[in-house]
Amino acid sequence: MDNFFITKDFDWQIRRSSHLDRALNLVAKPFGFRANTAHFVDELIHHLSGLSFASTRSGVSTNVEQRMNMYHLVSQTIAYDIDGDLVEVGCNEGQSAVLIAKIIRSFNSEKKLHVYDSFEGLPATRTEDGESYRKGDLATSEDVLRNNFRIHGLELPTIHKGWFDQTLSEGLPEKVCFAHLDGDLYESIMVSLEYVYPRLTPGAICLIDDYCDTSINPNGWNHLPGVKEACDEFLAEKPEQICYLYSGAFTHGFFRKK
Repeated sequence: MDNFFITKDFDWQIRRSSHLDRALNLVAKPFGFRANTAHFVDELIHHLSGLSFASTRSGVSTNVEQRMNMYHLVSQTIAYDIDGDLVEVGCNEGQSAVLIAKIIRSFNSEKKLHVYDSFEGLPATRTEDGESYRKGDLATSEDVLRNNFRIHGLELPTIHKGWFDQTLSEGLPEKVCFAHLDGDLYESIMVSLEYVYPRLTPGAICLIDDYCDTSINPNGWNHLPGVKEACDEFLAEKPEQICYLYSGAFTHGFFRKK
């Protein structure tokens, strides 16, 4: 058993990054190229402006710190035989779902993975969601998800295509031991919590992507503030509390069902 795939699959190899990379990639992306300049550009910007940026990158959808966190949290639920199956609400192209599926396989577990996505991109945003994304952003296709599982030699998860308020109401497993909520927006996270929370068994883990607490990490990636607002509002009268995890330049948190 090993977890080295955390740094090998997709675009997950750890590379140096800089603002020059980011600028060049905006131009080069339509032509299928990615720039990789030395990290001294970030160091220079930090010296001149005092602003801190990550000098390395490993993945666009997730980074290596997030994948390490996910690896250990998923492994806990399987190793301690928490009752239920695993779900990812907001699977997009399936990169995190592939990681979860590999962990399930490494334990020879009979637990099942269910994934949920509209594949039509994000729904309409609200004021709480900030200005990072618009309706339709992050659109992909179910075929991309299926192909990612195929090229990694994995059994397909149960795919629930549609908006969360439609698919979660009828398509969730009766019991859930691990949930990854990656809805990006206030309403998507709130709907996910409303349906998933009652299915979480004692000891189950719920990991929420893009949860950022700037009181703990002022430099955190706080471009989707609706995520934290939805979580804080939903859990206000619940016994669980969010644990805000270190995840490098990205951000997420989790709670364990009591």
